[in-house]
Amino acid sequence: MRLVLADPQPLVRAGIRRLCETLAGTEVVGETGDGQQLLELVARQSPDLVLLELQLPSLNGIDAIQQIRRHYPATSAMVLSARAESSQVRAALKAGAVGYLSKQGEAVELELALKAAERRQIYLSPGIAHSVVGPRKSARAEDSVTLPRRQQQVLSLIARGKSTKEIANLMGISAKTVETHRARMMDALGLYGTNALMRYAIRTGLEGAEG
Repeated sequence: MRLVLADPQPLVRAGIRRLCETLAGTEVVGETGDGQQLLELVARQSPDLVLLELQLPSLNGIDAIQQIRRHYPATSAMVLSARAESSQVRAALKAGAVGYLSKQGEAVELELALKAAERRQIYLSPGIAHSVVGPRKSARAEDSVTLPRRQQQVLSLIARGKSTKEIANLMGISAKTVETHRARMMDALGLYGTNALMRYAIRTGLEGAEG
């Protein structure tokens, strides 16, 4: 995975770069502290993923994510921020971010997030996921929801660690249809992110169901 880093603090970028370079198969191909320069780097390097702080000069992170999604669809964007207000997280996800990590999180979270991005899955730090979902539903409100059979099949395969492409091939549907099922499940259950779906599947026994 080829990464570009964007954070206004050079020492923070250096720490993130060092951590990324300890992960097998990960290469940092560029870094910047400026939002406009980030777009130029993406155009020049065509990275797989941008890891960015939202508080960037010239062009803020939300606008940068929108521009990347619009003009460079092969590049994903993931937020790594010191701030994690639910409104900010929702804005980033709505703009097209594939994940949101807190700088207060454990280092291992970065590896988990990058693996999720490779599988085209959304990753949220546990505390962030709770803050985003918490106001919408009670902790176990999802227990009263019965998913349609097709969504149960998709969820079972997600819980087994299958990627979107693998699920599409196994079920004979398009990747877009898989993503639609995933989005509808998250909305119906009041859960956000693949990890939350996997925990739900394991708790309800769906991870062992036949896909």
